[in-house]
Amino acid sequence: MNISTTYSPYSLSQSLARIELNKAEDLYNEMAQHFWPMIGTANQCAYLAMDAAIDAMQEAGMFRQQVKRDAQRAVEEFHKYERLCLHHFKEIEDERFYLWQDLVGHAADKLQPDVEKLFFAIKNKIDSYKVQNAAALARIQTAMAMVSLANLMFDEMVSKFQKQTPVRIADSFKAGRLTASENHWKMVGYLTGKQVLANIDLSNDASCQLGVQVILTRYQAADFLNDAAKEALELNPLIDEKYKNPESV
Repeated sequence: MNISTTYSPYSLSQSLARIELNKAEDLYNEMAQHFWPMIGTANQCAYLAMDAAIDAMQEAGMFRQQVKRDAQRAVEEFHKYERLCLHHFKEIEDERFYLWQDLVGHAADKLQPDVEKLFFAIKNKIDSYKVQNAAALARIQTAMAMVSLANLMFDEMVSKFQKQTPVRIADSFKAGRLTASENHWKMVGYLTGKQVLANIDLSNDASCQLGVQVILTRYQAADFLNDAAKEALELNPLIDEKYKNPESV
């Protein structure tokens, strides 16, 4: 008795494609679970640092001309990202946008003591050179560090998940990278520091390096997210109840 096997290259390729698409969908969902709290928090911290820097520049009389324009554009690009997030939640008919906002807001607040330590490390370095408006300049450089960290984390997350599938799952998240904000803020840093900070090496200063590393370690450990999530749920009890017990609503 002979065993006959019907082989169709087309049907085999279709089966493999379905398997790959299912794998990509699982990776997409896993990436989303990490993206919304983690990158959302990093982006929020970047925004808070830029906002603090703008306040400091206004107090120092530095918020004018091209510096003002680029700073405002950097912040507007962040708000554009926020609007895209809101649109995404509405598009998938998910009402947890404000829950997510509360989560990343509380999470960012928990990181502010570490951000302040970085600010003082930068300020102490600038102060040692007797530079005018050291506080404002330190706020600008702190914001630069926080925006860069947010984009670094985004890139690392994309690389981690994207390399596991040929399906371009990362494209769905690309609006979460604060590329334009970083570009505009780099110009703010250049315009305000091209003369006064030319001889100050912040990147190789041990205290500044430690300040950045502490924040990066906190991001990687994500120990603050659970508490932030609990606080966000307390502020949104109806949404919490709905998603815990969908049949009760």
